[in-house]
Amino acid sequence: MALFDFKFKPGKALKKGIQYRSVWKDFEDGSSAALLSYVGDMFKCDRVIVLLRTPEDTYRCTDEWCGEGISSVRDQLQELTWLDMMPWLDVVEDGRVTIIEDVSSIKDTNNELYLKLEKYGSKAVIMGQLSHMGEDLGFWLVVNPTLENIQNISAIFQGIFYLVGNLYHSQGTIEQLKDIGFMDKLTGAANRNALTRDIEQFRVGVPLAILFADLNGMKEINDTEGHEAGDRLLINACDAIREVFPPDSLYRIGGDEFLVILSDIDKREFDEKTLQVRESFKNREVQVAIGAVYAESYQRNFDELKSQADDLMYKDKKSSYKTFEEGEETSSRPDEVMEVYPQENGYRVIYCVPHKYEDRGGREKTGIFSVKLNSIADNQIHPSDKLKYLDFWNVSSLITNLEKRHREDAAIIKYRARTVDGFWCWVEEQITMLRRDNNKIVLISSLRDISDQREREPVSENLTSSSEDFVAQKQLYLNKKFTAQAEEWLAGRKEGENVCTIAINLGHLRLYNDTFGRNAGDQLITLATDVVSQAAYMLHGLSAYLGGDNFCVIGLAVDFGDAENLADYIRKNLRDYHMDGGFAPAVGIYTTIDRKETFATMHDRALIALSSVKDNYNEHVHVYSTEDFRTETESKRLHVQEIQLALIQNEFRCYMQPAVEVDTGKIVGAEALIRWQRGINLLRAESFIDILEESGYILSLDIKMWRRLFEWMRDSKKRGIIPLPCSINISHVDFHYIKVAETLIKLLNEYSIESKYLIIELSEQTYADDPENISRQVDVMRNAGIRVFMDDSGCGFDSFRMLYGTTLDGIKMNQSYLSMLPMASKAFNPVKMMLDVGRESDIPVISEGAETREQVENLKQIGCRFIQGNCYYRPMTLADYEKLLIKKGYGSLPLTV
Repeated sequence: MALFDFKFKPGKALKKGIQYRSVWKDFEDGSSAALLSYVGDMFKCDRVIVLLRTPEDTYRCTDEWCGEGISSVRDQLQELTWLDMMPWLDVVEDGRVTIIEDVSSIKDTNNELYLKLEKYGSKAVIMGQLSHMGEDLGFWLVVNPTLENIQNISAIFQGIFYLVGNLYHSQGTIEQLKDIGFMDKLTGAANRNALTRDIEQFRVGVPLAILFADLNGMKEINDTEGHEAGDRLLINACDAIREVFPPDSLYRIGGDEFLVILSDIDKREFDEKTLQVRESFKNREVQVAIGAVYAESYQRNFDELKSQADDLMYKDKKSSYKTFEEGEETSSRPDEVMEVYPQENGYRVIYCVPHKYEDRGGREKTGIFSVKLNSIADNQIHPSDKLKYLDFWNVSSLITNLEKRHREDAAIIKYRARTVDGFWCWVEEQITMLRRDNNKIVLISSLRDISDQREREPVSENLTSSSEDFVAQKQLYLNKKFTAQAEEWLAGRKEGENVCTIAINLGHLRLYNDTFGRNAGDQLITLATDVVSQAAYMLHGLSAYLGGDNFCVIGLAVDFGDAENLADYIRKNLRDYHMDGGFAPAVGIYTTIDRKETFATMHDRALIALSSVKDNYNEHVHVYSTEDFRTETESKRLHVQEIQLALIQNEFRCYMQPAVEVDTGKIVGAEALIRWQRGINLLRAESFIDILEESGYILSLDIKMWRRLFEWMRDSKKRGIIPLPCSINISHVDFHYIKVAETLIKLLNEYSIESKYLIIELSEQTYADDPENISRQVDVMRNAGIRVFMDDSGCGFDSFRMLYGTTLDGIKMNQSYLSMLPMASKAFNPVKMMLDVGRESDIPVISEGAETREQVENLKQIGCRFIQGNCYYRPMTLADYEKLLIKKGYGSLPLTV
């Protein structure tokens, strides 16, 4: 094999490649076959192959040209993993052309590559890497070129494939833009634009089937459970459809509306699939209305067929809301049906199951609706659902919302109702609206038992400070009621009094519940209610629990110091419940002497102040200023929302990059890395780690990744893999939220993993952030047998000062030092000094980021024993890492010197 040193010089290569630019017009227009045919004819070879890298870090043959009489091998070169490509990676370097004049000559040195090339009839090959701005796009391969002076054509190949790399990158960008334009980002389904494009492609004269699906109760879920819950519902619905129908047949055409379109399908098959998709929705507890139409011969009448499916869908939706009067005898028969007459403030119970719910009888009843509503709320509704129920039954708002709905779509609420046998039973109440004589509005309420979806809860008469009922009953004033009370309180203030409004948020309550348990979260709410109430008393004012993790105080303060002292009082009284560090409550303060300001304005400004510290784990109190209007940008909020959704949809992946002993080439361990599978793109941690740390969501992601890694370590051992050490990175933010050492030790025990197989990587920034606390945590981990490495260590004075006196088990040097190599023999070499520090301390030093053989040789010359970098192995999935260990037969080789 001859590896000719034709180092890639883009300017020269581009100039050479431009000579052949005119023949590539077809390629730029999307026909890559034209270019490959040109290359094949020019060099009289058997075949030309392009292997492109996918977002999943696999390779596939996207384009192939074959000479006359040569059979295609394209189908055999699909979904190739890094393991499959390793023989190629060993001989191909970025910017170089590799020429193997005689394939048989590599039989002894690279037998795996020899066998692959021989399999495809290769006697001589020319190969190289496709790249764009340093990004690895894939490989190109020319098989059996017949030119005699093969060395002289390398520059031509460089020129051609430099431009090829740019063009393939452009094609990829265009395809991504097409995907963005024709794909719904949330669900991955095709969108309206795609439907408009595809309508013209439906075949005329063959059967066409359309299924129209509309989700029930979408708005109520968004209103009552939040938009994240609504997003999860949409994703769940799409998954239900994809279980039955091909993914490319699905279109999202509205907020909660979907179409499935199938061409040339048998009617019986379509009917069976329609029944199957109903069952799929039912299994996923997704309420949906469906309309399906089938045309024996499509005649470009798509809008007409879609309209028919739409009508059938609404008939299906209407039937699901039929009252008991209309004779529905299904398992979903309502327990109560009631008519409400808003103009007269009256009601009539049409039907009620006797002796099931507290204070509800079986006979028909009439009366004053407002009295009935409050009686139900006070006596029959779970305390935690009471305010939600009363807000839902705000008649004027309810009518306004129903009038905006399509046809007879229902408003829906789910809550817990008290049964006569001493349980809270989950029920669903649906409200539809119709108009009778003289356009009179009538609301139809249908109540249904849904305890098959959610378990019943026993009613506890003896309330404790930890019970949900107690917490709910301790709420002082809520939402609109508190606003009214606050306005009344403000009306009694004297001119010139300094009014202080304080907004309090218990930092990341959901994360707190996940970390310490729901009971601890309930106790925290109870304690916080008492603390905030006492704080309001100190200011001669009022307080309110506003639901979720939010509180408010309004009172009198002489100056800012009074308000800040009050904030300290609240934080200190919550500290015993782990409410410090990242979990410390965030407090926003606003003061004013302007009597014209409304409470709503005051509260809004306190919330603006709160928003500037809500996701800050170091600063927790902020006083409002006019500059706060410009502190939070829309882009930051968007990023946080995207990350929240990515966490819900499990878009973050665990990748492994092995570390290697230089002299033997053996794997001695691997570092776990995070990647974000964001649509078709696989993002590196650098692109999202900052926003994760700023928002505090890094802890949630880290715990997910730790569990995923430990689960794989346990299961792979069961499958016979000899365990090797795995290292994980700990963010400095994690130490502000939890006791990292205790958490990791607990997880190791849970997954039955020996502590010697876990290595913790801590950066210099992490140590510097809170050296006293982190040093204590490091001691706990090391005493438990977990090794601790200093990560991203540089070679400057600050790095050496940080290492001084620090107890460590290893050092990882970041890739910035590579620019220092090679050096003159007598020159001061800080890289070598760092390696000497490791040797003298009897700890390993691992160099990160080595990309080329030249860098490896430079490191070897100054005594580097361990390297982690793309020159050996790129980051790979857990599955590929396991295959690598199996293939290479590595045993346990701990990281020691």
